[in-house]
Amino acid sequence: MKKILVMFLTATYLSGCASIIAGDHKTVNLTTNNGESVNASVFSKSGEQKVQLPGTVTVLRDSQDLTITVNEDSCVNSTTSVTSSKIEPWFWGNLLTGGIFGSTTDSMTGDMWTYDDNITVYVDKKASCSKGK
Repeated sequence: MKKILVMFLTATYLSGCASIIAGDHKTVNLTTNNGESVNASVFSKSGEQKVQLPGTVTVLRDSQDLTITVNEDSCVNSTTSVTSSKIEPWFWGNLLTGGIFGSTTDSMTGDMWTYDDNITVYVDKKASCSKGK
């Protein structure tokens, strides 16, 4: 029993806290500034994902920015919004309690990064758009 406890504590100590607590994926809620529904593409380390806004998207956590492009159609112009990643708060706790081992795991896997839970995407509506659409 003592060996199992020592192995568990060692594995926990050597693992990244942000990796364990927050996981390697992040679900982000995407809304539009005007509340209207539009088609968009989200570019991240996960690749390109097509999504209808408002909606959600799940991406790999990484230092790479999220780029959200609203697709042009008869009512909206194409716009691009960029959201920067930020350091996951669990990373700091891990650095203090787990030292270099856990924080190295988090930084090597990209799990030390996160994105805002909610992102508002700018939509530029065309003046020529009919109200019926």
